[in-house]
Amino acid sequence: MAAFASGCVSLGNTDAVNKANELAISCRTDEALALAAQTANGQTLAGGIAELQRVVFLRDAGRIAEADRALQARNQRVNADAAARAETEESVRESLTELRTEREERTDSAVCK
Repeated sequence: MAAFASGCVSLGNTDAVNKANELAISCRTDEALALAAQTANGQTLAGGIAELQRVVFLRDAGRIAEADRALQARNQRVNADAAARAETEESVRESLTELRTEREERTDSAVCK
């Protein structure tokens, strides 16, 4: 089924998105990145989320230049205008904050050591 056929959006592999997030919370960054990369696919909702998850995970790991390149490539691929880029950036920042908050609640440390 096409992702947007008949006005419907294909969800894709939401379990993988959730698992990647759990891996990132557990400081298993390389595994989280690999799963997000596997799941990333702009044709499904989960794939689009995974694409942005990758940016969040890279920033969380301090790999800022790599995160910036990934976000720029995504924005170019979707032809994001300035407003969409700003909205996406805010979403990435919020997701990073949520990731670190969840990690701190579970492990008493917001960052990986």
